[in-house]
Amino acid sequence: MAQRGLLILGRIIGAHGIRGEVKMVCFADSWEAFRDLGRVWVGPPQGPFQPVELQRAQARGRTVVIKLAGVETAAAAAALVGYEVSVPRAEAPPLPDGLFYHYDILGLEVQEGERILGIVCEIVQTPAHDVYQVRGATGAWMLPATRSHIRRIDLAAGRIEIEPNMDLVTATSGGEESAETV
Repeated sequence: MAQRGLLILGRIIGAHGIRGEVKMVCFADSWEAFRDLGRVWVGPPQGPFQPVELQRAQARGRTVVIKLAGVETAAAAAALVGYEVSVPRAEAPPLPDGLFYHYDILGLEVQEGERILGIVCEIVQTPAHDVYQVRGATGAWMLPATRSHIRRIDLAAGRIEIEPNMDLVTATSGGEESAETV
């Protein structure tokens, strides 16, 4: 987990070439929003993170080849495998309406009307859509991050409002409740 206040962009997965470039798997759908960054923070998942000049970056799908200042050899690049690349959340580019960084969703309260159902503690990415793992008084359950399940995400208020009277059994199990007959 990155230091508080840092938005993780990706994880370094290998060295690239002989001049100190590294391959990073991008956690965002696209690197496009980050292409103008001049500086990133790099460090092991447990920290600490250090600011490093980003000299260049070239996206290749979800993989980005980046050149960091001070990393000049393949051996130096290989030593960074497993490190995370991040930016301060305040410096992250704004997203279009209706899109959110995972960083912003984690920790939000999930509410149905005035009733608090739990806190988003993890986000699972699936091919169809994200699924929020919510931990509440009755245990953990999964909330599909879809418009049919979520009425509104209010970052300023720190909450996700789900559709009232939503069938939580169906929402959390992925299907209708089954009944066995004997």
